[in-house]
Amino acid sequence: MESTERQRTERTAFTGVITCGLGLLLIIVSVIFSNSLVQKADLFNSILEFISILLSWLTLRALREDNRAVFNYGLGKIENIASLFIGAFMLVSSLIMALLIGYRLLHLVRIHGFGVRLGIACTLIFGTINFILWVKSLRHKRAAPSPIVDAQCRLFAVKTVGNTCMFFTFVLSLSLNYHWTLYLDPLASCITLGFMGRSTWELIRHSIHDLLDRSLDEPLQALINKALIRHFNEYSALDSVRSRYSGQNIFIEIFLGFDPGRTLAEVQNTTDAIKRDLEAAIPHAEVLVIPRAQ
Repeated sequence: MESTERQRTERTAFTGVITCGLGLLLIIVSVIFSNSLVQKADLFNSILEFISILLSWLTLRALREDNRAVFNYGLGKIENIASLFIGAFMLVSSLIMALLIGYRLLHLVRIHGFGVRLGIACTLIFGTINFILWVKSLRHKRAAPSPIVDAQCRLFAVKTVGNTCMFFTFVLSLSLNYHWTLYLDPLASCITLGFMGRSTWELIRHSIHDLLDRSLDEPLQALINKALIRHFNEYSALDSVRSRYSGQNIFIEIFLGFDPGRTLAEVQNTTDAIKRDLEAAIPHAEVLVIPRAQ
């Protein structure tokens, strides 16, 4: 990630820390003065989300100086570990919400009180802020994709959906006086739970794969094959190709055999050409071509 883009992403995360902290305080007050399940669930979620976005911001600060002298392959693994922890926090939050939904379906009550009116104001204000942060995170993700930016993007997306569901739940519950409105609270929680569950699964799945040094996806493997075919007549054997992810960085190692009669300069020209082609075709790639006498 370029330094300017990383600074923008860090500022977005810091804004999220401030808004999540303020939102958490207001939600505590709102829960005290209302009996809304979705607000109680959001209280637990907000605590975990505050920890998650704080972890995201601290990770981005740690990545500000990528010291290759100490970590030869960069600090990409820190991003994966942080993303995995954020996914774990979201998973715990999902389980808590599922239990609360089950309890509320067995004990339906009408939400009311000052806390609900405060909740309307909070969800409108913080929902708008979270939506803006979500859009900014999407821009950061398109400009410089990485595991921690993806985790940050999913966090703001979940918070935006949750705020939207709560806002309409509160407004309809105060405006209408029908029996079916009792189900709005758990229904809104179910929508938020579904969105959170999918985001959690994707986040944990990708984080674990990257930590286990998974190889490149098929489209990127095809680019490697095309580059090797382009220089097919310049080497005599293809021993192996190894690849792995480390945060947003991609490391590719290609082991080639060359005719012993070729000069070192000729071999170097071939390996440099393959390296240049692949690094131009694959963003954030670091390519190493290792020659040997065939």
